[in-house]
Formats: sequence, structure tokens, C-alpha cells
Amino acid sequence: MSEQEELNLYDKISNGLKTSYENLLRRKAALGQDMVFADENGMPRIVPAKDALADYLHTNSSSAHHN
Repeated sequence: MSEQEELNLYDKISNGLKTSYENLLRRKAALGQDMVFADENGMPRIVPAKDALADYLHTNSSSAHHN
């Protein structure tokens, strides 16, 4: 596999993971569910999915939907 093919594969995998994560956030937000994240100390932190989705979209707004 050439270096370019590896880069293309990496991009496809990365974009697929981002899309999957965004879909998860959207589904959970629509259902009014929470997301559980680990904080900087490894402790669970519960966040409403709608808030997590808003943060995700704000953070990734410049690169969103450029698959």
C-alpha cells in the first residue's frame, strides 16, 4: 500500500468515526438522553447529549461536513 493510499484510508476512517460520533450525539439528544464522559481525573461526568452535541458542533463547525 502506498503512502497516499494509507493517508486516504486514514482519512476515510477518521471521517467515519467523526460521522458516527455526531450521529450518536444527535440520536441521544433527540431522545433527551445523557452522555457520560471522563473528566481530567478519570471520573465520570454526565452531560445532557444536547449540550454535548452543541459543544461538538461549535468545536467542529469549521471542519464539519467536509467528508
